[in-house]
Amino acid sequence: MTTETGVRCLQPDTGDRLVHRWEGGDYGLEDIPDLFQLGRIATQPGGAESIVLSVRDVHELKTLADAYSFDFESGLIQLCLDIHRFANERAETEFVLVQDF
Repeated sequence: MTTETGVRCLQPDTGDRLVHRWEGGDYGLEDIPDLFQLGRIATQPGGAESIVLSVRDVHELKTLADAYSFDFESGLIQLCLDIHRFANERAETEFVLVQDF
């Protein structure tokens, strides 16, 4: 497991992968369902909360991030774009994301 602080995608076959490196700021993964009404909150073994996004959610997230890029913190917009970029390179149908910041 990497020690970089950020958002990771939990992948059953390969463990977790860093999706977004946190560089400070007042934003978090929980902002996605709160502000954009996308994804669902789930609890991982051990009690950590995660956000589960479908492929459709990820594509809508990109559209909303572009549309609201001047309305929300730049770190949140970068998080959304990083999730989209990560998801576009994979064949999974849903993505389980956790943060450690």
